Amino acid sequence: MDTEFPELHWQIPEATYLAWIDLNSLNIDDNELQYRLVHQEKVAIMPGTTYGIENKGFVRMNVGCSRQKLEDGMNRLIYALKSFKAPK
Repeated sequence: MDTEFPELHWQIPEATYLAWIDLNSLNIDDNELQYRLVHQEKVAIMPGTTYGIENKGFVRMNVGCSRQKLEDGMNRLIYALKSFKAPK
């Protein structure tokens, strides 16, 4: 994630299995990202606004899974984020 999107802010959680990723610097529509992740990339990441408007621009990712599944999910998230940068 750091290599592809160094402008993003996120931390590996220490006391929980949930990671919050700040996507505000990408100026991406939360609903469009959610649609692409669920319907195109088959990744169920919750938009921050599900947990309150103050979380707009964030996504919540469950990292309590196997390393292989986590890496696959991160790669799919990166692919979806790159699709917003691609010319339409």
